[in-house]
Amino acid sequence: MKNSAHGGQVALVLVLIMTVVSALAVSLATRSTVDTRIQRTESESVNALIFAQTGLERLMMNPTDFSVTDKNFEGERLDLGSESLDLGLVSAGSTIELNLIGADFSKLNAFRVYWGPGEGSEADKPAIFISIIDGNGTIFDYAYDYDGLNGFMLASDASGVYQKVSSDILINANTFSVRITVLGSPALLSIVPVGAGSSFPPQIVSLRSVGTVDSDDKQVKYGLRYDESAVNNIPGVFDYALFSGGSIVQ
Repeated sequence: MKNSAHGGQVALVLVLIMTVVSALAVSLATRSTVDTRIQRTESESVNALIFAQTGLERLMMNPTDFSVTDKNFEGERLDLGSESLDLGLVSAGSTIELNLIGADFSKLNAFRVYWGPGEGSEADKPAIFISIIDGNGTIFDYAYDYDGLNGFMLASDASGVYQKVSSDILINANTFSVRITVLGSPALLSIVPVGAGSSFPPQIVSLRSVGTVDSDDKQVKYGLRYDESAVNNIPGVFDYALFSGGSIVQ
């Protein structure tokens, strides 16, 4: 009876040992599978990024192409800012020059500037200073603020994130340059053309490319976007990538 009881205990211990060993083996196998999957996903994401960069480079090398297509990437060139130039938050002291090259002045006869403080800074009261330079070198200045003090004109009320709006600033075919400077504090800035059927010439060239790598029944995609001034006339921040992101989509 003692030998039988002892044998049963040994068998139980062996079963427990085998159970633990099996659990460890399954855990290691699962971890190895997960690590392999992560490494594969990272590798595919890097490849998708490289393909997206290739699409951007192809667009940069061929300025007349508005789209490029390949098995692994798709890219497009967009001209932005014709209906309105929405610049987001512009820092105090920054100057924006409006592109008027190729403007149709038979329709475009003026513009308005909308502005307001950034989110979380609603108590700020930024001002704007507008300079119009004509072909004879004559400069016409317009200065607007919230209170109409110290030589500034009182801006009209607007709505939404743009609390203030300028009057219509007249321009014509003799207008050589338009410069808008933010004063006092950072401001959300939008410039809108005025005139029946009017529009600005393109203000921003936007290059967008998506790289794609097939992964089983899914695709790994990586998107890049590069915005720059059409004639180097908007803040330098726009000369860098504004968006990049990776995702796995069905």
